[in-house]
Amino acid sequence: MVKKIKKKIQRGPKATVAVPLLIAMTALYGTRRQGRDFRHLFPAPKAIQHALELHFKIGSSAKFYGAPLDQRLIVADRPLSLGEYQGWGLRSKPARLAEMFGGTGVIPIGPAVDEDDLDENPRLCVLPLVVLVQDKALEDFSLKLGEEFSEVCRVTFQNALFPALNVIPGYDLLLYRSPCPARGLNHAIDTLNSLLEEAFEQASVPFPGPFAPCPEPFLTDIPLKEICFR
Repeated sequence: MVKKIKKKIQRGPKATVAVPLLIAMTALYGTRRQGRDFRHLFPAPKAIQHALELHFKIGSSAKFYGAPLDQRLIVADRPLSLGEYQGWGLRSKPARLAEMFGGTGVIPIGPAVDEDDLDENPRLCVLPLVVLVQDKALEDFSLKLGEEFSEVCRVTFQNALFPALNVIPGYDLLLYRSPCPARGLNHAIDTLNSLLEEAFEQASVPFPGPFAPCPEPFLTDIPLKEICFR
């Protein structure tokens, strides 16, 4: 007789959930605040991962804050254009991303494909993230999503990003907001548009206009969290 063994899956407060997040960003180059394609592969994605772990007080930084040591963050190895993000099937599958790349902590997106639009307007990009957290700690973790980067986290994050995006500190400008739920991308774009308009006003350069929002159908299928089956 062959006995079937059912795999036990934790669904209670100790269950691990995958939370899909993102950072909306744009890079402005030179005094004219020109836009360029900055969807470059990160030479050191672990440095970016570390900077974001400092913000959330998870991963290797958790022991300094008395936070749970089993919380982890996974980061994409480059930013995606809005079109790429809309066409990326894994954007709505955080548990699958955790299963595939939780061990390395890095999501391999691959090299960017050349875009037809070669004008010098600012470009909107999205950096996907996934955080693994126990369900019982999800409420406390959610409170961190409303927090801005501390000075230490901001400097650490920018030091990791600037070389990868060919941003020259003090000359070029990187605009972004702190990580937010992936489903809230349009709210992140609204915030980024305010920063963008202010940057052009301060530079006395005509504002080329705001970024268009992502069509809602591409966001409604993204869960706020998803149980990881391990």
